[in-house]
Amino acid sequence: MKNKITKISITKQKISGRGGITLFLRYVEQTLFFTVISHVFSKFDIFGTKGLQLMQFVKQMLAFFIDGTDMSISGFDRKKQDESYAAVLENSPKEMASSHQIKRFFRKLSIVPAFVFRKILKTLFIWRLNIKKPQVIELFIDTMVLNNDDALKREGVEPTYKPVKGFQPLHVAWEGKIADLMFRKGSSHSNHGTDYVDTVRDIVKLIREKYNKTVPIIVNTDSGFFDQKAFDYFEQTLKIHWVSTATLYPTLKKDIVELKETNQELIKNKETALFNSYEKGKQVWNYVEFGSKLKSWKKFRRCVYTELMNKKDGQFLLDFHKSDSVIFTNIGINPELDEKLKSTKAEHYFTAEGLIKFSHSKGKDELVHRSLKEFATKEQLPFEKFEMNMVYYYLLVISHFLFETYKIDVTNEVLPIKSYPNTFRRQLIDFAVKIVSHSRNKILQVVDTVYNKLKIKDLWLKCQTPPQILLIS
Repeated sequence: MKNKITKISITKQKISGRGGITLFLRYVEQTLFFTVISHVFSKFDIFGTKGLQLMQFVKQMLAFFIDGTDMSISGFDRKKQDESYAAVLENSPKEMASSHQIKRFFRKLSIVPAFVFRKILKTLFIWRLNIKKPQVIELFIDTMVLNNDDALKREGVEPTYKPVKGFQPLHVAWEGKIADLMFRKGSSHSNHGTDYVDTVRDIVKLIREKYNKTVPIIVNTDSGFFDQKAFDYFEQTLKIHWVSTATLYPTLKKDIVELKETNQELIKNKETALFNSYEKGKQVWNYVEFGSKLKSWKKFRRCVYTELMNKKDGQFLLDFHKSDSVIFTNIGINPELDEKLKSTKAEHYFTAEGLIKFSHSKGKDELVHRSLKEFATKEQLPFEKFEMNMVYYYLLVISHFLFETYKIDVTNEVLPIKSYPNTFRRQLIDFAVKIVSHSRNKILQVVDTVYNKLKIKDLWLKCQTPPQILLIS
């Protein structure tokens, strides 16, 4: 009975349950990210000298996204009243933003062109390229629908290819991070206008200028981006490889039926079959490689037809349940580009099984969308105006990029890099701390079990010396 709580009282000590935010923000500060932001926005005379400043706005939005507890704009009013939360952000209560100040900042930033925010993302992308130094750069291009079906008054909320209304941004992903994006209205389909070609052109130009002039680049897409004009531009102008699934057009279906009939004849005559098998786990795909220029193309391109034979549990499928697809590519038919790719000892791209594996990796690449949606906690965007939601979304994606690099640079020994946001938050953000002042020092105190389990001392030291971001012109 002596351990029973008999009274409740108030403490004026600064105690918070979001201790991990301090470490994350210190990491961001030491990467020189705020210096990048200051430089990028220095040309825009839209911020006054009084009240909340740009760096405080960005800092508090980063904390807002990494925390993920209260994702309403009105939540800033509640945070402003919490001295402990301010202390975790290394702020005084006066420096904390109200919801009205946050809205005013979004209105001011809504007049800033989208390319400014894209420049920040591209700067982060080049930062990581120069750290990892890949010999081959694989880019995954896709759209992601943001379901705003219950927010019809939002500008740009329009019907998407899914049975919902919302927004449909175009993403360029690399290694689980969004390297570039176009924020678009819902009706902007995958290959809308020149968005696809323009985005690939910009990212390729950036890689050539800021990373490596000759590094092989492979663009991986689904059938929504299947476009001969784009492929011609990639090959003739950008000098890059591409891999894309295609719709089973009538001409393709006819060719595949003929190949299957020929294959049956060869098997009946005990000759070498045209079709081979590709296995992944318990699943088996039958495949055949051939050339096709469809109905109107001027030249043949390499194709691989695949047919799934069984489920993940090994149970075989009946013919009418089998899923099939066709993969088109210019890998292996362009001597100039192929020579550069072969020089990296990446022979696996040239085999049919290697192409199937690479095309199927789109499923893994799409996990960045799952991570991003979980990071955002909800798909509904908060503002009525399209431009304000655009700024919000760019800041969300930038924060997610820094979240991913934080896992790589700081927390990789505590939690797997592939951990999703909810797992990360529960373990590395949501732990209790007390902030005290002693001998002119501000001290973040943590209970010993958390201190030892999360290796807080090691994390703190890593936050002080992360790889720094270099400005790109």
